[in-house]
Amino acid sequence: MLNRSRLLRAGGAGMLDKMVPGYKDKIWARLPQGLKEQQVRSANSAFENHIKQHKTWQGYLLAFKDMEKNFAPSAKFRKPAVDWRRQMERGTMHYGRWYEGP
Repeated sequence: MLNRSRLLRAGGAGMLDKMVPGYKDKIWARLPQGLKEQQVRSANSAFENHIKQHKTWQGYLLAFKDMEKNFAPSAKFRKPAVDWRRQMERGTMHYGRWYEGP
């Protein structure tokens, strides 16, 4: 027998379910078998499509993450000096002569 899972949120169900308990199960039992199978198949294929879409995007993102580490600046071309604007922003600016020390 095919059963559909239901999402139960806080408080159980709506007012109709409190007035007529289990009405969804009663309606489901009276549906033709072909319609039940079609609805279950539709719900399953929608779920599978979301999984497939996630795997596709995950592949793209992982490929980009592998490529992303190549964008890091190379130490080979690093400039050892820091310009005065960056020193001002960092609070490391030294006012005075070069021979007076930090």
